[in-house]
Amino acid sequence: MIRVFDRYLSVRNTIYFVFENALIVLFLMSGSLIRGGWRDFVLVPLIVQVCLHYNDIYPSSQFAFREFFRRHLVAILWAVGILLAVYILSPYAPVVQGNAWMWLFAFPFILVGLRVGYQALVLHRRWEQPVLVVGTGQSVSMLRDEAILLRALGYRLLYMPWDASLTDNRLEAARRLTGMVAEHKINKVVVALKDRRKHLPMDVLVNLRVQGIEVVEAISFYEQISGKIPVRLLNPSHLIFGDGFHRFAHLRVAKRLLDLLLGVVGLVLAFPLMLVLTMAIKIDSRGPVLYQQQRVGMKGRPFTLRKFRSMRPGAEDESGPVWASQNDPRVTRVGRIMRIFRLDELPQIFNVLRGEMSFVGPRPERPEFVQHLREKIPYYDLRFTVKPGLTGWAQVKYRYGANEQDALEKMQYDLYYVKHLSVMLDITIMIETIRVILNGKGAQ
Repeated sequence: MIRVFDRYLSVRNTIYFVFENALIVLFLMSGSLIRGGWRDFVLVPLIVQVCLHYNDIYPSSQFAFREFFRRHLVAILWAVGILLAVYILSPYAPVVQGNAWMWLFAFPFILVGLRVGYQALVLHRRWEQPVLVVGTGQSVSMLRDEAILLRALGYRLLYMPWDASLTDNRLEAARRLTGMVAEHKINKVVVALKDRRKHLPMDVLVNLRVQGIEVVEAISFYEQISGKIPVRLLNPSHLIFGDGFHRFAHLRVAKRLLDLLLGVVGLVLAFPLMLVLTMAIKIDSRGPVLYQQQRVGMKGRPFTLRKFRSMRPGAEDESGPVWASQNDPRVTRVGRIMRIFRLDELPQIFNVLRGEMSFVGPRPERPEFVQHLREKIPYYDLRFTVKPGLTGWAQVKYRYGANEQDALEKMQYDLYYVKHLSVMLDITIMIETIRVILNGKGAQ
């Protein structure tokens, strides 16, 4: 996999992405479609890819053909509309010549056809990299559960169970391991055992490593493919001796400056909308416009979080503190709309400007839930080593949390963010947040 801005990308999908964009540029050049300069050869592929991405279309996405074609058609229509608007408003509008209109009409079908062909190769398991998983137990089961995702990334798992008989007969174990590597042309070996020094033939693994074969822990491999860290299987040594968890002074300063810049700009842009929401809330139901709630921030310090009120007043008077649920009956009509697009969280910009929150970070949890989750989820307090955020890695990768199991899943994404904290990862998450909001995902 390729590591870009602390995200791990599939080599296969990355190659296809580069090839597809190169084809778009060659298509524009060979058809003499555009003579607007180099800007067009950057702008057109960029807008096409953004529209594809924001419609949840990735090179390895798998849908029924009708849905596959519909999503691509919608994305391409969006791209055409945006490009027309840009060129109408731009003084450097391109010139479309001759029979270029026929090429432009054919382009969507060429793009979809190219992706259908790529999908056919994926479905027939072409270009897959074999990966040998050595071990047994929960780590192996964990990787099996990610089989669909692994297939999308271009991996095909092969398993070599490790039992007592192999541990006792080290020569036989070494022979079997090297034999499987040679037979299946393995370039990556994943070790899925807790006590590697005691059970595995380390000399064989060292020999494989110096031959250029990658040898990784199961937890590290799982982290790369899933974007989360399995906290229940995590050993303290992985956190102590592994990479990540950088807390350089310049990173803290850069992150704070970014928060202040986005906070001021966001407040100016959102102020008219906030006035409209204020009036809508007052008309829709009785009660205060803003809802205040205690949350736990960085280093476990409590602070007051402010949101637009999206529930009826006194929603927890009888039940006490509870997680929101799907189609929660306590939500007002205006509140339901705000929650779909997360507009109820706009007042938290003031929390960001005050330094209590960041734009990106783990979502701040209520004190009533924190104490319970600390007892249930390992390493839970690590999420308090950074400021909580308006949005976060867990918010763009996982649905809205409504129970303890969801809290565990989100903690695994939060730990990944805490480990790989960087300004570029923050920017990536904010871009992904726009996609999530536009698609109305994650709302309750």
